[in-house]
Amino acid sequence: MALGNTVIETPKPALNLFEVTRMELQGDDYFTILEVPRWKIRANGPIPESYVNTAAIMTGLTVTNQHTSDITVSARIISTDNHAYPVIKSAPIPTNDFLYISFDRQVLLTGERLEIACDSNTGSPTANHATVHFSYIINQREQYPEY
Repeated sequence: MALGNTVIETPKPALNLFEVTRMELQGDDYFTILEVPRWKIRANGPIPESYVNTAAIMTGLTVTNQHTSDITVSARIISTDNHAYPVIKSAPIPTNDFLYISFDRQVLLTGERLEIACDSNTGSPTANHATVHFSYIINQREQYPEY
């Protein structure tokens, strides 16, 4: 299993960190909203440096249409072996409206990514089509020796 490229150095592992990612989407490409990190625990005296896998408990995602016309939104999860698992495909969001996706505490594991794309059919790669608000909890996964 390949692990994610995101490594966060810290003196202690993640325990119930409530986080949010907010970003504007431009164009119709998939954008990575979150790549679940590994935590690098610094060496402390006789205790050697170690790595801790984490899990992101997804709570909700809101996509707001900022464009002057209707847009469609797609979301997918990319596994550690780069397989794409669609969450929602081409969901319409009317002008001045939003779409809420409840993840019901689904879990992303270390190295997995949540990606979002929006399409307004304008052909403008620089227009801010949508704003994404994604809330999640980062937590430490069970610790097993890595061989």
